[in-house]
Formats: sequence, C-alpha cells, structure tokens
Amino acid sequence: MKISEKHYSYILLAACLLLFFPHLDVLYANIMEARNFNTAREMLEHNNWVLTTMNGEARYEKPPLPTWLAALSAALFGITKLWALRLPSAIISTVLVLFSFSFSRKRLQLSAKQSLYASLILATSFYILFSGRNGTWDIFAHAFMLGGIYFLFQFFSSTKHKYRNTALAGLFIGLSFMSKGPVSHFALLLPFLIAYIWVFKLRTYKTRIVSFTLMILIALGLSSWWALAIYFGDSDTATAIADKEATAWANRNTRPFYYYWSFFTQSGIWTIPAFVSLLYPYLKTRVANLKAYRFSLIWTLAAVVLLSCIPEKKSRYLLPVLIPLALNTSFYIEYLVRRFSVLKDKRETFPVFFNF
Repeated sequence: MKISEKHYSYILLAACLLLFFPHLDVLYANIMEARNFNTAREMLEHNNWVLTTMNGEARYEKPPLPTWLAALSAALFGITKLWALRLPSAIISTVLVLFSFSFSRKRLQLSAKQSLYASLILATSFYILFSGRNGTWDIFAHAFMLGGIYFLFQFFSSTKHKYRNTALAGLFIGLSFMSKGPVSHFALLLPFLIAYIWVFKLRTYKTRIVSFTLMILIALGLSSWWALAIYFGDSDTATAIADKEATAWANRNTRPFYYYWSFFTQSGIWTIPAFVSLLYPYLKTRVANLKAYRFSLIWTLAAVVLLSCIPEKKSRYLLPVLIPLALNTSFYIEYLVRRFSVLKDKRETFPVFFNF
C-alpha cells in the first residue's frame, strides 16, 4: 500500500508517541534527574523560579528552562508523579524528530521517504530514545537548537521572510541557551556553520545585516537575562558557581582526544549503517544527493572533532552528534532501499543481513 507524503508527519508523530510516552514512570530517577526534579519541587513549594534552589541551597549550575517545564507539568499532574516530571522531555523529543523531518525535506530538499528515514533513525537512536524518556537538560538544548538551525538555514539560503527567519532562529537559539548554556552552540550550531560554509558557501549579506542583527539581539537577550538576574540577585554565590563551572570542563572526567571515536555506536541499532554512512569514498557515487550528503557528513564529523577537543568527556555528551548522524545514515538507507534488489556484491549485502 502506497502511503501519501502528507501522512508522513502522522507516522512520525505516532512513532514518537509509542517511543517516548508509554511507561515514563517505570525506571527510577537517576541522579541528574533527581537534581532537576528537586529544583522543580522547590520552585512550586517556595516560588524559587528565578533564584533556583536544590535542598534549600542555590542551584545556578544550569539554566532553568527544562526545570520550569518540569515544574509546570508537575503543577498540572502532580509533583509525586514521575511520569509528569518526565513528560516535557518526551514532548520536546517529539518536537526534535518533527524538526528533523522538516529540515531534511524543506531545507535540504531530500525526498519525503529519505526525510522519513532520517527522522525515524533519529527517534530510534539509543541516546535520543534514552534522553526522550529522561528528565534531564540535554535533549531540550539540542531540540531547541535544531529549531534555530532550521530557520537559520532558511535565512542563509533565501531572501524571503528574512525577519521572520532570523527572529525565530534567535528565539530558538536563545531557548537552547536557557536549557543548558552554550553546550549546543558549540556541539551542534558551530559544526552546522562549518558544514554549511564548506558545502553551500555564504552569499553576500550586506542587505541583510539588520535582520541578522535582530537574530543576535534576540538570542543574546534570551540567553543573558537569567544570568544577569542571578548575578544581581545573589552575586557572590553566582560568581562562585560560575568560577567552579568554568574550570569543570578542564578538570573533571578528562579523557583522551580519541575517546569519542566510537561515536556511531551511540546510535544503538543503527551502529553498522551509521558506520557505513561515514565511508565517503564508498557512498559518494551511490547517494541520491551528493551535496546534501557532504553537508551531513561534515556536520557530523565537525561535531565529533569539536567535542573531542574538550578535555571533559562523557558518552552522553555525544547526544548532539546523533542529530546529523541520523541524517547522514539516511543516505545509506535510502541507497539500500532503492538498489538492494539488484545488488550482487556480498560485500554490500552482508552488512545489511548482519545488522537486520
């Protein structure tokens, strides 16, 4: 049965509902969630919405947007319900997947089927699936950042609706900062800019300086207001925490540069296709859209290299890499769907049978 393209969004929505929402209260809260949920509880009990606290002490290490959302969900459904505290993560993960589909289809002009493949790969990648059912900050930062990238790409590639695109890009980039500081700016936005400039080049923007400035101002305004609020409201504590956090990346959980080189394994069931999708000499003559494939490959590899330059390394920090990696993997999957019936070389068919 042939499925109409207009139904693909419904397929993705149904997949997200099945993947992210059922049984959100089955697993016990981990230590990262506990910090978030305790802060959310104290927001509701003590009205500490700006000068956030945990166990009565200042908790300024992370911006409060995900905690606000957890607190609002708890206010609606009950602070004792674990599923209510995790519900915002499931919702924002669904938004991430839908943004991924629109980015592939509308911005990169990939086929509807390949865009569907990319989004389903993203939704079922291990760390995306885990984060979507977990009440921590990372998934919010990267979902909002992909929204910012979605509108920024349109601003770069078209002169239409430039103020709308830059305003929305600034909004989402600012919301990303309010979710986990500059993490996604470094791990997702900067690699995107590197890939875009490398593959698509930048046009002259002399006539769009005002609209670009609007984006910067909106992003800066959203990103800085909370930091200014806690600085003027509790300057000594805010300064001490900022100093501690500034040195954390260099002193805690330090790992060698090559620690992330197995990054593709974080996609879980897509490990082998993800690895094959990185083999540019093999795929460059097989993909349907070589320029878009180069873009996704450079975006992925740039993210890994930049993260590798930071001394502090944890497996969960690879979460933003999975976003361009899912897109990159879709080029290989699209090739297999299109050509597998005529493939004769066992070197090409073996990875498929081994993985699936």
